Amino acid sequence: MNEFIVNLNNLVWANPIIFLILGSSIFFTVILKGVQVRNMKHQIHLLFTAQDSDAGISPFATFCTVIGYRVGTANVAGVAVGIFSGGPGAVFWMMVTSLLGTAISYAECSLGQVYKIKQDGEYRGGAYYYVQRGLGWRVPAVIYAVLTLICVPILTVAPHAFSITSGFKTSLGISQYITGAIAAVLLFVIISGGIRRIAKTAELMVPFMTIGFAVLTIVVIIMNIDAVPSTISLILRSAFGQDAVFGGILGSAVLWGVKRSVNSSGAGMGEAVPAASATECPHPGVQGLVNSFSVYIDLFVCLCSALIIILTDCFNVQDSAGNLIHVSEGSQAIASQSVEPGIAWAQEGLNSLFPGGIGAVILAIFLFFFAFTTLLNYYYQGETAIAYLLYNKSQKIRRSAIWVLRIVMPLIFFYFAIQSSSTSFSSGELGVGLMVWFNVIMLLIMSPTIKKVHDDYSRQRKAGVDRPIFNPQKLGIKNADVWMEINKEAIKQENVNQ
Repeated sequence: MNEFIVNLNNLVWANPIIFLILGSSIFFTVILKGVQVRNMKHQIHLLFTAQDSDAGISPFATFCTVIGYRVGTANVAGVAVGIFSGGPGAVFWMMVTSLLGTAISYAECSLGQVYKIKQDGEYRGGAYYYVQRGLGWRVPAVIYAVLTLICVPILTVAPHAFSITSGFKTSLGISQYITGAIAAVLLFVIISGGIRRIAKTAELMVPFMTIGFAVLTIVVIIMNIDAVPSTISLILRSAFGQDAVFGGILGSAVLWGVKRSVNSSGAGMGEAVPAASATECPHPGVQGLVNSFSVYIDLFVCLCSALIIILTDCFNVQDSAGNLIHVSEGSQAIASQSVEPGIAWAQEGLNSLFPGGIGAVILAIFLFFFAFTTLLNYYYQGETAIAYLLYNKSQKIRRSAIWVLRIVMPLIFFYFAIQSSSTSFSSGELGVGLMVWFNVIMLLIMSPTIKKVHDDYSRQRKAGVDRPIFNPQKLGIKNADVWMEINKEAIKQENVNQ
């Protein structure tokens, strides 16, 4: 099974998907006029300007929920895997892809808002909703919903489950079975409360874990301040094939940089869309801007992880033939290859700076929060896919199916929590790759609608409207009826003024 998953993963992540991701990132950056870099002040303002309602959660709650999923084990363990196969240059291409990919995040999250519906008293949305309601393609939408249900709460759980348990095993010697069982129970308790309990949990965890990890990185930088310029130079030289050691793996640097970027940020997968669609806001552009800003936090944490690993020289690098071209000088365990690429590399780096193994313990705690909040969002994506697939069934049947997922997902988590690293990461990457292929192509087809929504929001802002209102009928957008109810009073007043 492991060999089958690895081979299929390599097929999905061949060169064509790299061209698809980079090409679409540049395309959306251009047609949306660099939306991800020219609205940062406004993006921050939007985080705190609206509240939740009976049907939806606030933009800030959604932001924390999305950050919780985007900042996961891929931001630490995944960075180590990228460096191992692509060298330090992979870090640069990871950051470039994330920056460009922010435009894709805006596209998918704003589109999810456009075609969301109100079901069982709350807002629901996802890529399958905008494929069916925006394009009228029922069969592809169902296929993607099934794909989401299989890939997200099942396959992509794997690397996060393994990273949680391996982190505590490495630092404290706690059995993966024990950590996996405890985390599985906590997962069940929180997801059983639905999106509101997930959002509240994310609001508590996300600020703590993000700020705490940033402080930890700053301490590492200060302790290695003399090596910072040479480390940055190494990353840049390696990224463009100018380094004597890593120049021969330039292609791998780009490939692994793009792959790890998508796996960490999720931009293009459609992962953030369900949570983004659950938000209470007056215009889809609001959530597009808020969620695209979250990619910057993801990018920042990836950079922090890379600096911890490279500054302490706790990494190996292999070429395409499997030969080591760089051997760690900061960790004997890594140099002897007794430690696989992943969270253990960052833990080894911290242990080389902090006495008594306290660095590894601290990172294990942060990784628990990173991975756990990611898993909460993965569950919600599965719940939303079930709600879509059973749209024509009774509320009782939908609720029953959702409870099945709430029971099964913690069991799946426990299974992957005790597996090997290679199986875990290959399973996660396979799930991501399959979803990217489908979702990005759909976004490109629907790009005229995405641009229309973006331009409408920008036009109102330029006209001095502090709180732009979305009127789909005015823009000629069909099957977005929920917005006529959301903005009923504002649209009525707008018609009177005209």
